[in-house]
Amino acid sequence: MSRIYTRQGDHGQTRLGTGEKVSKHHVRVAAYGSLYELNSMLGHARALLTVYRPDRPDPLWTQFEAFLTELMHQLFMVGHDLSGGHKNISVATQESDTQILEQWIDHWRSILPPWKPFTLPEGSIPGTALYQATTVCRRAEREIYRLNQEEPVARPVLMFVNRLSDFLFMAARYVNEVLGSSESPVRNPRLFPPSPTS
Repeated sequence: MSRIYTRQGDHGQTRLGTGEKVSKHHVRVAAYGSLYELNSMLGHARALLTVYRPDRPDPLWTQFEAFLTELMHQLFMVGHDLSGGHKNISVATQESDTQILEQWIDHWRSILPPWKPFTLPEGSIPGTALYQATTVCRRAEREIYRLNQEEPVARPVLMFVNRLSDFLFMAARYVNEVLGSSESPVRNPRLFPPSPTS
């Protein structure tokens, strides 16, 4: 890239990977824009995993840190698939990518305490960062499915993003468990403590 700004977007348009011009609020642009937002949140979570890494991390923690970095690269490929437009015949995302996420989910499910719906999205600093990433992932998924109603989206992309939110949710639970910071069950809000008195 020879320069950062081109001035070509000053009139509210951008180009897809195919070169086609669309408005910056086009549903396709919103979809892959949310993926980039998600990726930046994963970068934040990845940095926090390093800061809060246990003194003697188990091999799974180390593997997860490395996998999260690979996942960030993969998200760029998913964004590439979306930015190519519905006529894009070269799709980088494969169903096998989703299967890898499922393997992580299944393994975490086998070693973590059973989840009792519903719990607060709280806990450790890196755990809450992953919970935040989960919500952005689910928004991106909604936008991708909205796009799919207008223009076809490759099935492997739909599968991957759907499973990714489950992966991130379980990742947050795993990190909280390792760091000894569990989530509280949701309680009836009528049980709020009395308001402070003056």
